[in-house]
Amino acid sequence: MTDAEHRPALDEPAGDPDAAARPAAAPEPVASPEPVASPEPVASPAPGSEPSDAAAEAADGTAFVQVTRRRAPRYKAFVLTGIGVAVLVAFVTALVSTPNGGYSQRQLFGFLLVSLGMVGAIVGGLVAVLVERRR
Repeated sequence: MTDAEHRPALDEPAGDPDAAARPAAAPEPVASPEPVASPEPVASPAPGSEPSDAAAEAADGTAFVQVTRRRAPRYKAFVLTGIGVAVLVAFVTALVSTPNGGYSQRQLFGFLLVSLGMVGAIVGGLVAVLVERRR
């Protein structure tokens, strides 16, 4: 006999030895919730006309407000794109140029990365502002 056969079921009291011999009680039926009536739809006004007060307020007292969604560019994407282009330009410039003046290619890449990275971020932000103003 295994240990699982001796353990009482979760719905049985632990101290009742005859609980295993009795049939399990059927679960009580749960009363189903009554259906909820959905609010009546409100007719939308014709384009260009003002909505009436009766049409603007729903049956439950909430008012419908017409909103205009403003579409703005994601500045983070533009700034990061500017920085990415600056990284590529710095990398290509460091590879193509010959090291002179006591600076190695790695140092030149670092200097170009910092300076062009800032310029790229600023240019990317300016492009995002221009895109937003054109809308």
